[in-house]
Amino acid sequence: MNTPWHDFLSQHGASLNDARQISFGHDARTEINSIVDELAVISLDQLGIIQVSGEDAQDFLQSQFSNDIALLNSTTSQLSAYCNPKGRILAQFLVIQANDSYLLILPLNIIDKTMQRLTMFVMRSKVELANVTNELICFGLAGNQPENTEFALPENDYQLATRQSVLTIKLPAPLNRYLIIAPIENAMSIWTSLKDSHTPRSHHVWQWLEIQAGIPSIVKETMEEFVPQMVNLELIGAVNFKKGCYPGQEIVARMHYLGKAKRRMFKLHSKEATPPPPGTDLYLNGGDGQSAGKIVSAEPANDSGIDLLAVIRLNHQNSDQLRLGSADGPALEFTAQPYSLDPE
Repeated sequence: MNTPWHDFLSQHGASLNDARQISFGHDARTEINSIVDELAVISLDQLGIIQVSGEDAQDFLQSQFSNDIALLNSTTSQLSAYCNPKGRILAQFLVIQANDSYLLILPLNIIDKTMQRLTMFVMRSKVELANVTNELICFGLAGNQPENTEFALPENDYQLATRQSVLTIKLPAPLNRYLIIAPIENAMSIWTSLKDSHTPRSHHVWQWLEIQAGIPSIVKETMEEFVPQMVNLELIGAVNFKKGCYPGQEIVARMHYLGKAKRRMFKLHSKEATPPPPGTDLYLNGGDGQSAGKIVSAEPANDSGIDLLAVIRLNHQNSDQLRLGSADGPALEFTAQPYSLDPE
């Protein structure tokens, strides 16, 4: 279904492809190839926003999520996870505090299930949940941005800056990357003001930058597949081990204090031309036929082949026998990781 934002983008050269995703007339690899040398404004139609408001909003979220919501303020954002009682991730968010409410930014294809699950635990709390995806628009910027009168530019990763009603968060990447959240009228104004200096790009560019930064995305195909440590969430600041209880906390804490993760998320590359969907299994060439890992996300690489994040058994780390999709599938090679995989 088209929305006013989709209609606006269509007036600026966008169209809906066969997968009902925004496209600007180029394939994903062409877009990713050019991102290093250009200023880009990026459609993020794969993301949605849940607004959590009410007198008990902070206490409610604190009791549900893996990070310490009480640490948020008007200049910070944080990653967090929502787990089931077994510690498996139902959803992963970027969380920000905006005025008297909280905004949860997450993949659009899990927003309904996530809201349904959260609503089950509101009970008598003074909390309201709303899907505001069509009222507050997410889009991205990449490259060294010039000053703009309509939005502020934070300097540090996960720092939040606000100008009027426009929120900007700087996020990790090999180049400057910003998430902008704005009411639709402001979003239209900003996009229009950038059209002569920035090249419009699709969400594939954003997802590729997420892979380069080692930030996982939990989508419909991977809900309840991983505990936070498997996708390195405690290494990128999405788990606070000093806060109180939340669903799955006992499992997550036990792994941290008493055990060791047997699986970790790694960045890999393959010469395969087509990115596999999330949840695709990895196997060992000549192995026993059991899964050796699972794809978290994948996008075309900026030269050839594909870049991907995958959760892999640690005993297969740096193996040259990993294969994509089957034991005789395309080979995978480990690439430089964006951060240390050893907890401090």
